[in-house]
Amino acid sequence: MPILATLKKETSGEWPSLADYLREARHRETGALAALASALSAPIEEQKELAGGPDAGAILLELACDLRVPKGSRLAAARVLLEGGISGPLIGQLFIGAGDLVTDPRLGAAARRLVEGGLPAALQLGGEVSAVSLAAGSFARAVQASASAVGQTRAKELLASAPKDHAGAAAGLYALGQGELPPEQLESWKKLLESTCAANRRAPAAAKRLGMAPPWPPNLPDAFAAMVLEAEKKNQGVVAADAAKNPALLKKSPPLPTAPAPPRKAAQAPPPPPPPAAPGKTVAPPIKRSPFRKAIGAVVEVPTNVPAKPMSEVKGRSMRPPPAPARPHIEPKEDAPLLTKPAPLPISALRSKEVEQIKLDPRGRKVPRPDRWNDDEFEWDLPILPSSELPPPIRAAVAPGPFTQRLQSLFDDRPEAVDRLCAAAEARWAVKGEETVLKELSAELSNKKWKDVRAPSEQLSRLQAIERDEKQPAPWRIAARFLLQRLPAAGSR
Repeated sequence: MPILATLKKETSGEWPSLADYLREARHRETGALAALASALSAPIEEQKELAGGPDAGAILLELACDLRVPKGSRLAAARVLLEGGISGPLIGQLFIGAGDLVTDPRLGAAARRLVEGGLPAALQLGGEVSAVSLAAGSFARAVQASASAVGQTRAKELLASAPKDHAGAAAGLYALGQGELPPEQLESWKKLLESTCAANRRAPAAAKRLGMAPPWPPNLPDAFAAMVLEAEKKNQGVVAADAAKNPALLKKSPPLPTAPAPPRKAAQAPPPPPPPAAPGKTVAPPIKRSPFRKAIGAVVEVPTNVPAKPMSEVKGRSMRPPPAPARPHIEPKEDAPLLTKPAPLPISALRSKEVEQIKLDPRGRKVPRPDRWNDDEFEWDLPILPSSELPPPIRAAVAPGPFTQRLQSLFDDRPEAVDRLCAAAEARWAVKGEETVLKELSAELSNKKWKDVRAPSEQLSRLQAIERDEKQPAPWRIAARFLLQRLPAAGSR
């Protein structure tokens, strides 16, 4: 199988079949979870093959919703399920447990599918999501994260189909800043957080490691941070019933029963006294051995002193060549001609290199040569200089402004472009002020880049909705009003 080869590539796991791998993944084996993260970059055909394995849907759904699993493995499990065509109530459960992953860009286009299909399905599930519970808090956390994938306005439209008094929908609107929690639900949330914090603090460390204790801090949106801190303050005195952290909880175990002691034997008679000493001798106690005396038979290493050896005399080597070996004297014969020594061939003497005498002035400086300015005495050719016709310098591109990428997203008709543009204007407003933000927006819209570009009608309708909504911050409404005034004019140029 291609997907099995991809899973084995990153780790040293040995799985004969896909069913064996899924069995280890259900048991949360470290190698299987690490291999699942590599499936995130696998082709779509291999991801569909993994989703079609035996019981793969239930196993991958558990892994994607388990916050103890590494984030890369959770992302891979969620994307494999979405590429495999998950739908119905299962995609609603996936949105509740893994909706916080839609902000990760590695999820790709599957993030929008998860929000568009999972949010309405989660509203129809009912049960714990419709009441005040940790599942409703996870649903609200997923709604907050979905605003970055489809936009805040679209997320609010999807929540409009929620039943009345739906705790998850109310918490989602509260997380988006589009409403407040009802008073009765607010009290229920405070009680739930207090009881959850107390149960987590009372649980032993072993129960927390095994997942038998409620998680703390819970998976809630940022808007619940004040209530989480309040619950922690009220449960500061709660101590875990753990023997490792509180040894006083240990009780002394009763002593174990012991066998009866055996009856003692009759006392033996004392040894007979020593015989009396002979008359005239004094008996004294034996002499004790000195503690500072070495043991008998101990080996003691004595340093060996080797006598100094005189160094032999080193004679200096003379620079003279060694004498030629003496030839044996041969008496010439009477009738043999006399041998004369041949004369050496005439060799001309080598020319000596003419060394120019260096002349110094009275200050000790070298006197320059008198012909140093003579152009005809140079022994090298003139250097080849480059031509003076150089290309014109490259013109630098204009630096992008603070709203260039946001406006590009708006003209590309991205659903989250309006919210991000207004958020950027609000952040710039807090640092530079209102006049600077409006000047920068005006300068950016007057750029030649947006001369023949028109804003989509859906983006203009979102800007109108933000301008009319009084719950939105003042910088959002002012920036939206300014864009509505300038965008048609900028697009008509």
